[in-house]
Amino acid sequence: MKKSGAPLPEILDKTITACLDNGTRLLDESYDLEFRDPVATRFYLILIAQEEFAKAFILYLVREGIAPLNSSVQRAIKDHACKQLVGMILDYMIMHWEEVVELHAMIERDLDLGNRLPHEIASALELLCYEKISRWTKDNLAWVEEPEYDRQAVAISKGKKDRRKQDALYVRIGGQGEVCSTPVVITDQEVERELERAKRYRGCVFGAQRGEDAGFDRSRFDKVIEALTLLFESERRHAAQSAGALG
Repeated sequence: MKKSGAPLPEILDKTITACLDNGTRLLDESYDLEFRDPVATRFYLILIAQEEFAKAFILYLVREGIAPLNSSVQRAIKDHACKQLVGMILDYMIMHWEEVVELHAMIERDLDLGNRLPHEIASALELLCYEKISRWTKDNLAWVEEPEYDRQAVAISKGKKDRRKQDALYVRIGGQGEVCSTPVVITDQEVERELERAKRYRGCVFGAQRGEDAGFDRSRFDKVIEALTLLFESERRHAAQSAGALG
């Protein structure tokens, strides 16, 4: 008989921890390649680690009852672009800055927005929930007016970041059989930037899993969770109806 109902929180906790541990392992192993040239293989491992941490965050949403673990959410867990959109959302919640002037600019922008999310983050959330997950659940979704999504979020949803990850592993061939890209295009600066980002992702999800105000900005985190709760409402309702039919 097919099982129905939500997965047990203790099972999800173990799976979240497994994803965090595996992402950490990948980061640790990336140091074994620190002095190899080109740096592309290390870059590839780091981006895979980021996706493991993003996967853990999706499972956190399931554990909290925000997202159901239906077939569409399971597909999102396996989909590279979905996990990279989650990464964009994690970047926002973490609120990272290098210079004090950047922090001041972030605070001013948050004050101006109030309870609203920045356009690029709202776009990432809607692309993840509507254009990916909900369309996989119901393929007849249509807009009265096409949304004007942020360009960066659209590019990620269409695989731009994933193509960069693939460029770290493969020789890309053009339409005339020419070499368009080789792994040597990956730079040391990209590697270091993505390594630090991966570490921040891990800290954010680790803190969220334990209910600690660590690794992220609480105000931004709460705004994202509130938005996701609304965006996943139809998915939760659909999952509950399916579970009722099975029961």
